[in-house]
Amino acid sequence: AWRNALKMKSDRSKRRHREKIYELLLGLCVVVLVSFAFPRLSWIGPLGYGLIALLLTQLVMIRKETLTLGDRLYQLLGLGALSALLLWQITPIRWVVSGVPLVLTWSVLVGWSVIRLVERLSQERRVTAGLLMGAAAGYLLLGLTAGLVMSAVETIQPGSFAPLNMLQESASGPNASVLMKLNDFSQINYFAFICLTTVGFGDIQPVLPVSRMLAVITGIIGPLYLAVVMGVLIGRYTNQVEEKDIFKHEDRR
Repeated sequence: AWRNALKMKSDRSKRRHREKIYELLLGLCVVVLVSFAFPRLSWIGPLGYGLIALLLTQLVMIRKETLTLGDRLYQLLGLGALSALLLWQITPIRWVVSGVPLVLTWSVLVGWSVIRLVERLSQERRVTAGLLMGAAAGYLLLGLTAGLVMSAVETIQPGSFAPLNMLQESASGPNASVLMKLNDFSQINYFAFICLTTVGFGDIQPVLPVSRMLAVITGIIGPLYLAVVMGVLIGRYTNQVEEKDIFKHEDRR
């Protein structure tokens, strides 16, 4: 009984730790979204992306007793994504090569992160507020990453999205850094979420092959994620209701 009590206490502690991670991840995603809506807060966006990378790959591993090779590779990928983000932000837009590492590292990082998130959600036994926050955070993370990757593609291939033309809108032109163009990149993030939700207003359009494929991939990933996560949540909730019914039946007997 003593061992069972300790195990139950440990399980509750681990579950609460996971829920805190879900809450923090959702909070960071919401903060980044809010920064796009208010130009004066646009500087929060890059900071939020960096904190998200650290949270996903470093803080999540704190309570792990032993790290597998996959965990260590995941951590290194997070540091690489953070470095690529910093490099892309401080270099002039005309340095198109600086956007390539960002596209590669963040695509792999968030793809891997969402897979790990769905696996963890499927292992939860009960539907809680923390679980719902984790599911929502995963969806917002997909949209934010799509916006980040699309923004990098715009710097690699200027004119990928019409009617945006960032090189001509600024007095400093191609010598401007990404940090000087954050207000413009918020428009691409808006377009990314429009693709993710499959709304498609048509006010911004992808006009080059790479940007069109990104729009297609984003439009596929959004409904697919919702279908998978809803299946997990419904399955967990059904099991939770069945367990309650069994307990009630046994109590009556």
